[in-house]
Amino acid sequence: MSEFPGLIDEQYPMDMAIGGHVLRHVYEHETSAELSITVQNKQIQFNLTSDDQLINIPDDELVQAICELVGLHEQHGSGLSQAVYQYQKNPDGSWGFSSSYQYAGRP
Repeated sequence: MSEFPGLIDEQYPMDMAIGGHVLRHVYEHETSAELSITVQNKQIQFNLTSDDQLINIPDDELVQAICELVGLHEQHGSGLSQAVYQYQKNPDGSWGFSSSYQYAGRP
């Protein structure tokens, strides 16, 4: 992503906001969640799952945060085609996350 100056810095607060929204959808006893976002032909699809919830309907705030993320990538011309956020509860009760991204026309 280094060919898109500023994108990482602009995306970081969006990643944190998305994480906050995702974790509000998770039951207290759950220990993992995943948000998958796919962009194809200017259409956005997303799927939010957690330990006990195979289907989770995101609230408007999460949908807005996803749209802002996709919009940022469109501004930078990154060709974002997929983003996957995985959340894992740590033994101390805090949450960590990892993310991966795929771009159209790139492996």
